[in-house]
Amino acid sequence: MAELTNVYNEKDLFVFFQQLRLLTAKKLNDQYVEDTRSVEEEKRTFKGAMKNISNALKRGVGRYDKKDTKIESDLESFNSKNTTIMTRGEAVDLIDSLFNDDTKGLSKLVFACTLVLDSEYDYKYVKEGLEEVSVTLFGNPNELINIKKQLEDNYNAVSPTTLSNVQKGLLMGAAVASLVGIVCLPILLGAGASASAAATTTALAAHGFGDMQIGLGVIAMESLLLSVAFTGAAYGGMKLYNSQKVKNEFKKMSPEKNALYLAIQATHIQRLAKTLNNDELKEQLDAIMKNMNVLKGDLDYFLFVEKESTKENKQKIKSFHDFDNRLIKILGL
Repeated sequence: MAELTNVYNEKDLFVFFQQLRLLTAKKLNDQYVEDTRSVEEEKRTFKGAMKNISNALKRGVGRYDKKDTKIESDLESFNSKNTTIMTRGEAVDLIDSLFNDDTKGLSKLVFACTLVLDSEYDYKYVKEGLEEVSVTLFGNPNELINIKKQLEDNYNAVSPTTLSNVQKGLLMGAAVASLVGIVCLPILLGAGASASAAATTTALAAHGFGDMQIGLGVIAMESLLLSVAFTGAAYGGMKLYNSQKVKNEFKKMSPEKNALYLAIQATHIQRLAKTLNNDELKEQLDAIMKNMNVLKGDLDYFLFVEKESTKENKQKIKSFHDFDNRLIKILGL
């Protein structure tokens, strides 16, 4: 297991699931094309009234052929970028390794969100592809679809825009990569994110993240620290970097990405509420809300004291208020 972890990391797992979705789409589409052509051949033996049916089937084949061309194009693009892909057995082992200590499910949820939000390829048969991924990642075909719906609903509740495919394309180029990069951080940092910079840098390097201490690693500072601030770490007590640097990144964050992180947090709480007992849930909510209050306090300072980026900061503050209202609904208050 340790040897496997040194060979592959969560970014490799992400690529494995991209391939799985593309191959699932190709398999389904190839089958639909073949089935449609077979039916058409059978209908050609009839005359008169069957002529219209045959024409309709021909049009159907054309649509499948066109979709197949796009699937093939995406697969070619994928293969040109990725030469070494892990096997399913290696993926299962890596999932166990990555998420074995993920007792509250946050890291696995963040990773699941990267898959749901991924728009690098024009995935066809979205539901079927995510079901195949979900079987490997969660052991059942429905979990990832449920997360997708929860995340979209929560995002729509805290954002002035909807998480449409167009907006995903604008958001996810950097955001998906950054979320993949922080999958292990809630585990590495611990609930309070109180690890020393040197210790945490060593841990991150072991997971392929390079020299995070000076901010020159694979994952940008916003991707690493600010994402963790939203998804589980104690922002106010963060010792990895000068806190002012993190605040500056938070200040520059777009309202859309701010809403995305809030939606992930709301989805996390939504799932915790279904799995924890009352005392455990209270403990988790207390830590989360303290963290959110620190972030919200910084937003208030940016808007009311510094008076900078007023339009964007007003939108972000509204998202925090909408987040509170969303939690009222999630928790049935």
